[in-house]
Amino acid sequence: MQERRTEPRFEFTSIVLPFLGSRVEDHLCFEYIPLDISTHGLKLAIPRWVVSRERLRDGDEVNLHVPFRLREGNFSRGRIVWSRWDDVHQGQVCGVRMEKAGHRHCRVFFDLDTREFGIDLKQFASPEDLALKVLKDSILLKRGVLIYLNHLVPYFSRVTPYPTDEYPLLKSLFLDDVKRKIEENIQKLEALHRKALEELPSGTEIPVFLDLEELRSLMESEIYLDLFKITFSTEAVLPLLSAIKELEERQYVNYNTLVMLYIRSL
Repeated sequence: MQERRTEPRFEFTSIVLPFLGSRVEDHLCFEYIPLDISTHGLKLAIPRWVVSRERLRDGDEVNLHVPFRLREGNFSRGRIVWSRWDDVHQGQVCGVRMEKAGHRHCRVFFDLDTREFGIDLKQFASPEDLALKVLKDSILLKRGVLIYLNHLVPYFSRVTPYPTDEYPLLKSLFLDDVKRKIEENIQKLEALHRKALEELPSGTEIPVFLDLEELRSLMESEIYLDLFKITFSTEAVLPLLSAIKELEERQYVNYNTLVMLYIRSL
């Protein structure tokens, strides 16, 4: 498939670390590396070596969870218009038509006017101070997911089509396992935040302190939407699941913010 963009393109030559994106239809995550961008188009790669891989198809709507700022608008969502295997990047390379400019304030962003990372430190003493705030916010978001799930568990018991004698087994094997995983990730994020409070103010740089692969595993979703839909086969739970996914999308923005702070500190 040939690329169709005729606008000037700007390459991201300094970006070698993947960000987190998600497919809008099913909220499944994938890691990607932005390669170049023009006013309305982005080329990204999903290398074979990343842990979270999801094959994207033409027409898929994706949320990149990174604001690409052009004048007054922040573009973070788009649609796949072409894809192919690329030997150079050893993975799938896709063209994304950027859509749906928003105006929500973003603390870290790609500024297409200056062609650099933009960081808003008006409320923060340093990038490290911003990193601490993002980590704290990530704990709160993960706790919010657990609160919603705790509401879902008793609700499932009333609306599930499973026989009464089968539901306790389903709950122990499926729902309780998801809750346990979220609780473990909250504890690990809290430990990471405590460590950050000790090390970052003393001069430890973000790339020395932060393990991005570990952080990604803590911030990714524990709840697979399609699996919940298949298991409980009722639309009554969709509003609560949708609320959980909204929190998780904010979590991916936090992860990508930390990735940008990490790259900026290299």
